[in-house]
Amino acid sequence: MMPTLTNAQMRVADTTLAILTANPPSHHLEDRVVSLGNGRRFRIFRAIPKKRAPAAGYPVLTLLDGNAMFDDLTVGLLAACPDLVVIGLGYDTPRKFAQDERSLDYTPAKTLDGGPYADPSRQGRIYGGASAFLDMVIGELRAASEAGIDIDPRRRHLGGHSFGGLFALYTLFRRPDAFAGYAPVSPSLWWARQQMAQLEAKAVFPADQRLKLFVALGDKEQRSNDKGPPPTGPAPETMELIQRLSARPQFSVSAMVLKDHVHGATLLGALPHMLAWANG
Repeated sequence: MMPTLTNAQMRVADTTLAILTANPPSHHLEDRVVSLGNGRRFRIFRAIPKKRAPAAGYPVLTLLDGNAMFDDLTVGLLAACPDLVVIGLGYDTPRKFAQDERSLDYTPAKTLDGGPYADPSRQGRIYGGASAFLDMVIGELRAASEAGIDIDPRRRHLGGHSFGGLFALYTLFRRPDAFAGYAPVSPSLWWARQQMAQLEAKAVFPADQRLKLFVALGDKEQRSNDKGPPPTGPAPETMELIQRLSARPQFSVSAMVLKDHVHGATLLGALPHMLAWANG
């Protein structure tokens, strides 16, 4: 059984990023901080296959919360996907999670044409910046993270956990053509039920492309926030999403319920499956 991570641990844990000095036989590792034209700073992690790129280019999996994702990445996980470029979009912090930044970037506005807003219950924290962040992800951040790598544009994948999973779905509904596959893990649909329902209803998916979708969640995270009684099962909103999208001909859906996993543990629990899915 994977270790359980509490919300408090997610806030304060520092990274070790052992993979950066492990010298895995399958991949070159890189880590740098970039400044965008809008003044925002991001940390970009890259694992680039040592094998020659195929004629069409490498498949790529771009992971949100890059600090945490690369902190959990191991030599063995990379060895299992020797043809896959793995990119982590992170923040300029030694911590696994930059809570203020991810709260802004990964969450949708309250209305479809709205912008960022303050949460009075969490002083100083701003939410609702997903639209602006999406422009960065498919603009300057993509250019910086893929620079110098022969990428197959038809095999781009985006993955994220919790708020990151919410943003992966936001991207799917707003710009489904931006990636060929989406991997929301334990997406925080409880945070923005109405907004996400509206986005899903308005989404127009490519007629000439069958999108890949990988959804994973724990069997003990019926509720993803930190209030109320202990969760008793997989999040119903996510299970319903899986059913709806599986019924659409535009999707090839893979779903996984991780046994004995609460919300925080599903990041590590789903990571090997995400990598295999994107490498396939």
